[in-house]
This record gives sequence, structure tokens and C-alpha cells, in this order.
Amino acid sequence: MENKSEYPQMEEVTLKFGKGCVGEEFQGKDGNLYRTILVPNPDRKDTRPWQSFVVKANHVHENRFGKGMWCKLPADGSTTLSRNMKVGEDGHGKPVWHLEKTKVTNRELKKMVESYKERSSMKEKLSEKRAEAAQANSTGRIAEKAGFKDAVL
Repeated sequence: MENKSEYPQMEEVTLKFGKGCVGEEFQGKDGNLYRTILVPNPDRKDTRPWQSFVVKANHVHENRFGKGMWCKLPADGSTTLSRNMKVGEDGHGKPVWHLEKTKVTNRELKKMVESYKERSSMKEKLSEKRAEAAQANSTGRIAEKAGFKDAVL
């Protein structure tokens, strides 16, 4: 029996993403099944299409709670991201698309995929909004904004 310590331990990066970022399975030219993973834009104001990459379908797993997905990639590897960009229209009025490709390391890819965690959400701002509402309520600003001058809250 062989010892597992003889084999070099490969370091991996675990990417976690929502189910909405996973495309349907498709079969590649080589006969294997693949899945497309979408990478959200880090800036909410960025209206360009999201970037995507492809991994084997059997490498994408559902988490134990059924709400998210994950996959593991080699930490020292790299992945090619692609994005379809509309560059204009041809003579017949049909859109012309260009495939923009970017090669990133898997560690950078993990940061990009999980960038949504760094965004400030409404849940985080909820306590601030409640404090503002309480202050506005005590001064009667809410009633004035709604158009009720003599309203009692």
C-alpha cells in the first residue's frame, strides 16, 4: 500500500457563488459536459455584460443547504474569462458582437467571484435607516414629505 505523503499536495481555491450564476450543462466538442459560471461586475454601476468561464460539470457542486454552488480550482492555475461586447451594427442593422477574453489567476478569480460579499447591502444599512426614520418620525419630517401637514404619527 502506498503512502499518500509521497504525492505532492495540490493547493486548491474554492469558489462559492449563487445558483443564479451557474448556466445549464452543455456538451463540448470533446464529448465532456461543461457548465458556464458567470462572474458579476464588482461595481454595481458597471452595465456591461458579466464575464464568464467554463468548468467541467462534475466539478460544480451544490452546497449542503441547497442555496449556493461551489467548485474547486488549482490555486496556481489560471482561467480565461470571456465577455460578449456589442461593438456596433452591420449594414443591415444587425448587432455585431466581439468576444473579449481575459486571463486571470485562480486566486484573482476567487476575489472577483466573491466580490459581492464586499458590497454594502440594504441589510447592512438597515440600522442606519431605522435610526434616520426614528429621528425623522420624532421631528415630523415624514408627515411633511408625504404632504400631510397636520398629521399625527
